[in-house]
Amino acid sequence: MNSFDQPRNLRFSDNDRPPSNPGLLRRFGPAGTIFLVGLLIGLLFFLSRELLWSQILRQTLGQLPNASWSWQAVGDRGLTHITFQHFELHVNQTRFFIPELTIQLGTTRPVTMTAVTGPSLIADVSWSRDLHLSGGVDLRRLMPEQRVQGTLELEGYIRWQTWDQPPHRGELDIQAPGLLVLAPGIMTINLRGQAILDGNHLQLTPLQADGPVGVIADAEGFLDWNRLENTTYSISGTLTGLGKLPFSASGRLGSLWGR
Repeated sequence: MNSFDQPRNLRFSDNDRPPSNPGLLRRFGPAGTIFLVGLLIGLLFFLSRELLWSQILRQTLGQLPNASWSWQAVGDRGLTHITFQHFELHVNQTRFFIPELTIQLGTTRPVTMTAVTGPSLIADVSWSRDLHLSGGVDLRRLMPEQRVQGTLELEGYIRWQTWDQPPHRGELDIQAPGLLVLAPGIMTINLRGQAILDGNHLQLTPLQADGPVGVIADAEGFLDWNRLENTTYSISGTLTGLGKLPFSASGRLGSLWGR
């Protein structure tokens, strides 16, 4: 075997070794490294966090018509969660007040909102544009200007085709244990039923209540998503108690609230 067939072990001597560039951290030195790490931490835990939550609010609440929001303080917060204290959501001329609103980011459910108004209502937003609702709200605290009262419990979903349009499908089981005041002079005890949304058509069936006068009824409404007070409704059914008395009513939702 000649010398050309033998493997050669090539090694660099100290004088032949290619020059190496100093690492990034070595270039900055100890003081520069501390400053760089501090800057990255600041961007990660402060600047990017504020931008992140601003975008999340725009992508969720910003899809509501003429919506704006504000809050008094921020409680616990991190890269995947934030809690707003005294959060106000304005949709057209209606104000919704949430004493404590927590937003949580995840993988299976990209956004989870927990609204605490006394009871807690959990709203999970899925990748398929479904909003799953579970829990309850104190209506008097949630809508302080609408002269409503009582705890409303919800379980079900609302579905969007695109986020820039109103929801088009939904099914909710609703219950209001105890006293529920929908408007001055309109009240029920232990209201229960199912709400079905199809486009802007909302059906409530069967509605049942135990008092002050027992009710078994069906109701429907045609929602005006731009001005909810212009939503029209109709209801018909039977009043029970001392006997059975048929009844019916219709009108505009805003007129119940004096608007």
